[in-house]
Amino acid sequence: MKKYLLILLLSYIHMNALEVSILYLEQKVKKPPVLSNVIEEPEDLGIQGAKLAIKDSNKSAKFLNQKYKLITTISFDKKELIASYEKFIKDGNGFVILNVENEFFKELVKNPLSKKALLINAGNKSVKLRKNYCQNNLLHTIPSNAMLYDGLIQFLVKRDFKDIFLISGENPKDKEILADMKNSIKKFGARVVKEKVWDNNADIRRKANSEFPSFTQGGDYDVVVLADHFGDFGEYMYFNTWLPRPVAGTQGLTPVAWHKVIEAWGAAQMQKRFEKFASRWMQEQDFSNWLAIRSIITSLMQTNSSEINTNIKFLRSKEYEVGAYMGRKLSFREYNGQMRMPITLVQPRALISTSPQVGFLHPITDLDTLGIAPYEMECKE
Repeated sequence: MKKYLLILLLSYIHMNALEVSILYLEQKVKKPPVLSNVIEEPEDLGIQGAKLAIKDSNKSAKFLNQKYKLITTISFDKKELIASYEKFIKDGNGFVILNVENEFFKELVKNPLSKKALLINAGNKSVKLRKNYCQNNLLHTIPSNAMLYDGLIQFLVKRDFKDIFLISGENPKDKEILADMKNSIKKFGARVVKEKVWDNNADIRRKANSEFPSFTQGGDYDVVVLADHFGDFGEYMYFNTWLPRPVAGTQGLTPVAWHKVIEAWGAAQMQKRFEKFASRWMQEQDFSNWLAIRSIITSLMQTNSSEINTNIKFLRSKEYEVGAYMGRKLSFREYNGQMRMPITLVQPRALISTSPQVGFLHPITDLDTLGIAPYEMECKE
């Protein structure tokens, strides 16, 4: 009799097991030739964070009778990515992590099948994607450029580096970052006292010490702020400016969501675990994908349901929060689905500060001093 009851109990547990698949979708892009010998990004950037999150989560999930599976599609071919995306949703699944470029992002969001899915952007920092797309089923775990450069400018203003020499490249991503930097500078009362575009397409490695002093000559300034997404020239600006001034932005003092030098609040253990798993440092996009998976699974563990709308409602509720080794619980903004988080300011080998800085206040949380405010939302599409 006892044996029979045990078999019934095990059968009941098996019948009520919650098994959830999560799709990791990554669009590979051909990058322009880099004119300097900067260290290239790892080929497995992003996906390793997602894989570690699944591995870690499945260890505790067995006690809740849950199991998570990661399905990955990584390709240069948009047709292949769309086919995988549509098949995943048609098969009855709905949790999708996106690492795609702007135009493809818009295409996926407008896909009729997307209404049946929860989409989490873990790889694109574009401010426009937060301003113009307000779908309830769209969340962001990677900080926007607005959050990053608000964090940087807060620190510069706090330290009285208010007069800024702004230098950008000609790449479209440089121009996008430049616009976001200008918004942050205006927002926190700093000043652009000089602005230039580096339009020299020559290899700067052997000529930096002769080119940059003359390029940065003229007038006084407190700090040089760079918008150089691909590192064409920015890495060589250190100690090569006409005036002896610090460098910040995409190079120098850099705002990030995650970095090797973050060690407090249990982050050191996270760093070691990732390095053992991936045989390299955890970078910002690894972290944002880890956080996307953890956000979904934190919800699943609370709702004990794979129903998409149930989890969207919980993820966007005031009750939802997720731990992420940042010294405070994180949550999503209700008006654009952006995850609130501190921004770390680093130089290549040390943590310098963490924003929001003391003294920058907000009626709800100081984390909302970083990034887009509700009145900036456009939601045109």
